[in-house]
Amino acid sequence: MYNLVLKLMNDAGEAENVLQDTFLKVLEKLDTFKGNSSLQTWIYRIATNTALMALRQRKGMIVPLDEDSDSEQKAKYQTMLRSLDRDPLELLMDAEFKEALDEAMDELPESWRIAFILKDMEGLSLKEVADTLETTIPAIKAVLHRGRSTLRNHLADFIDHRKEISP
Repeated sequence: MYNLVLKLMNDAGEAENVLQDTFLKVLEKLDTFKGNSSLQTWIYRIATNTALMALRQRKGMIVPLDEDSDSEQKAKYQTMLRSLDRDPLELLMDAEFKEALDEAMDELPESWRIAFILKDMEGLSLKEVADTLETTIPAIKAVLHRGRSTLRNHLADFIDHRKEISP
C-alpha cells in the first residue's frame, strides 16, 4: 500500500502522512465495512481516495525545488548504501530507467496510473482493482491495455536512445 501511495504522491513524507490518514479512517469506519469486497480492496480504496484528496489540496501549494527533505536525504543515503557492491554503469542505467518510468507514469491519466500501480506493481487481481476503483473488470482491462501501451512506447524510445549511446 505504501508503494501505491508513494507512486501517487511522489514524496515519501506525504505518502507517510496519507497512509497515517488512511489507517485512521479505516479505524474510524471499520464498523461500516460491509464485506462486499475484501478488506484489502476496501483499504486500498480508502488509501487511493485519501491520496487523491491530498493531491487536489497540494495543487495550489508552492514547494521549494532546491531543498531536499530529511526523508529524501535518508532515501538517497539508503540507496547509496545498497548500491556499493554494484557496477556504477549499471546503477546509472537503473536510475535513468527508473526516472524514465516515473516520467512516463506521470504522463498517464490518473485512472490509468492508479490501475497500473494496483495491478502491475501491487499485484492485485483484476477483480480487486475493479472493486477498488469501483468499476468493471472489462473497464480495468481496457485502461491497463492503454496504460501499458503508452508506457511501452515511452520506454521503447528511452531504450532505443540508450542503445544508440551505449558502447
